[in-house]
Amino acid sequence: MGSRTSSNSASASSTGGTVGTGPGSDSGSILSPSVSDQGTITAALRALMPTHPVCADALALARSHLPATILYHSFRVYMYAHASMRITPWTDPADPSLLLGFPGIARISPVFGECVTSAPPHVLFVVCILHAIGLAREYDAIAEQFEIIGADVAAHLLRSHNIPVLAVREAWLAIALHTNPTIAERMSGAVRALRFAKRADFGLCPVPPADSLPGGATSANLLKWQLPRLEIKKQLGDVIVRQALRESQKAPRGSWAAELVRGKEEHPDWEGINKCFNLF
Repeated sequence: MGSRTSSNSASASSTGGTVGTGPGSDSGSILSPSVSDQGTITAALRALMPTHPVCADALALARSHLPATILYHSFRVYMYAHASMRITPWTDPADPSLLLGFPGIARISPVFGECVTSAPPHVLFVVCILHAIGLAREYDAIAEQFEIIGADVAAHLLRSHNIPVLAVREAWLAIALHTNPTIAERMSGAVRALRFAKRADFGLCPVPPADSLPGGATSANLLKWQLPRLEIKKQLGDVIVRQALRESQKAPRGSWAAELVRGKEEHPDWEGINKCFNLF
């Protein structure tokens, strides 16, 4: 796990835009912020964050390097991931509870028994808010996948706050594996929580019940009105492709980034959401 450093400074700014119709839908958005637009995390949202100082540093890092689109997505992912840690099982076609019919496998699967891991809330927040930090322009020229860059950045920050090594490892694995279908679902703790939360925000699996969110059912309104979607699926796909076309090693064969590049190459004039986005 190499370390990557970056500035933690963030200036106050805001962005606007209307809200899409729900998770996975980017329709209804009027404003599409550029990659330089910065988002605002309100006091009401900050009150839902863990109080550990590493969380404030992680948020400052995300706000100073990510556009509002990806910042708001990352905070929504935290809300869903936090809720998912409290739900057993979280209904999904890939739910590892299917393994119950195979006890030999179940005994060694990291979603069962003594192999199960859990992440403290402050570590889970860092995982979620920084999982896409590798898409910042500062990392465009680095010849590694954005997931690995993000994992390194998060691990470096956690270590700087003297977080235990096993929790740092959990965070690194969660970010590094979050675009790997079927692998992360078979894990536990932050790895599985991040994967399911991402899929929920993309509309690829059910969102957790509102009363399981941090802050309870009232948080659902905050998600809708203070974390607008701002065409996240289009913008995220476009940023990944932009990086990969500049540095081909960011999109190795079989990766989600490679599929997105294929979608762009096969439909060069398409201006909507990348045709291969849902292969996530």
